[in-house]
Amino acid sequence: MGKQITPFAAERLLKTASRGFKVASPGSLRDRQTSSRVIFMSSLSFVASVLAVALVVACSDSTGPTVLAVKSGDKQTALAGTPVPAPIVISGTGGQNATFTVLAGGGTLSSTTGTVNADGTVTAPTWTLGKSAVPQQLEVTIGSRKIVITANVQTSYKIDLRFFGRTMTAAQQALFTNAANRIRAIVVGQLPVVTISASDSAATACGVTGVPEPTGSVDGILIYASIDSIDGRNKILAQSGPCFVRVQNTQLDFRTSIGVMKFDSADINSLAGSGNLQEVITHEMLHVVGFGSFWAFPGGDSAGKVLLINPGADVRYTGQGGIAGCQAIGGVSTCATSVPVEGSQGGDGTINSHWRETTFNNELMTGFLNSGVNPLSKMTIKSLEDLGYTVDASAADPFTIPGGSVRASFRADDITATTTPGAWEKPLPRAPRGLPTTGIPQSSGSK
Repeated sequence: MGKQITPFAAERLLKTASRGFKVASPGSLRDRQTSSRVIFMSSLSFVASVLAVALVVACSDSTGPTVLAVKSGDKQTALAGTPVPAPIVISGTGGQNATFTVLAGGGTLSSTTGTVNADGTVTAPTWTLGKSAVPQQLEVTIGSRKIVITANVQTSYKIDLRFFGRTMTAAQQALFTNAANRIRAIVVGQLPVVTISASDSAATACGVTGVPEPTGSVDGILIYASIDSIDGRNKILAQSGPCFVRVQNTQLDFRTSIGVMKFDSADINSLAGSGNLQEVITHEMLHVVGFGSFWAFPGGDSAGKVLLINPGADVRYTGQGGIAGCQAIGGVSTCATSVPVEGSQGGDGTINSHWRETTFNNELMTGFLNSGVNPLSKMTIKSLEDLGYTVDASAADPFTIPGGSVRASFRADDITATTTPGAWEKPLPRAPRGLPTTGIPQSSGSK
């Protein structure tokens, strides 16, 4: 027991209890003796009850549930979409099981309750982290007592967002931040540093106005973003792409250093009303990172990496990462040697730079926006390996090629951004320039 009732304390309790009893009238000697015995016995009974209660309280204080604490497993780091590596053990439970709930980060649990161990601690269920590089939180509850466990998504990829043009609302800025956090969970490797000088006129090269020219080093990607006028309603919704790439030993490194993405303010509200604006911003940011922006044919005149064959309606992608990703989502036959690319539908901003709509339907990086959810698949993530990125395919959304790899037909009413299928996005009007790398920064394991 954690507390003891000392003889002195017991005697004081007895005296206190005895002083609380008095005889109403003297009566006979026998009556007084009888009354005294009754009073004394009652006093002893009362004191015994007090002592019993005190002993129960003392024992309860020492063996019952106390403050919940994390014995082990707090503040872990893991890749997005993967479980934290070490068991999470909770102490102070008093042998009771606990309820576990994901508070933040979008992760999942194998169960809502833990496992009670022989020593009275509780081991949490398997906690798989969410798919964005944002703080991850898990709440543990027993009755009215709670404790929060935290974890971090592992990534060394950095995205520096800089807004220009018309002032965005906080909600609009959050959409770009959300997209950046999603991509930081997908691309996880550190990039070589490039140094920008004022003479590079980086902002001007990106068509960015009203902001100072950037200077200094970039060890990830710098993205300019705006919502402003382009060409009016139901025409071009977005224009995006790389402005600068890296150059290592005179060779182009197709991992963007500076890029830009611009959305037409005339179309943004209708798109927001459809519920797809977040997906479209993520789609365009992936083009800035390099998806589709550097795909080139052998002997072509574009500055890019040779990843395409068969110019025309049956253009195909030959990068080994993209092929492996397609096979992982059910395209073992469809992508036996290459991946179908859009070659006949849409404008210049769609052909040769997106997955084929009739094969992959609502995958995020086809050239058409479908109603409902547009998942970001392993195929898209793995294709970034072909540009030199280190990626985490576990951060992909669930996706399987529809109908065993062939979509029945294309419907123009699937397009929610514009009335003209495929004409809703446009590449940058100029090829990206190169910035020499100056080394690899010391890895910070940033979260």
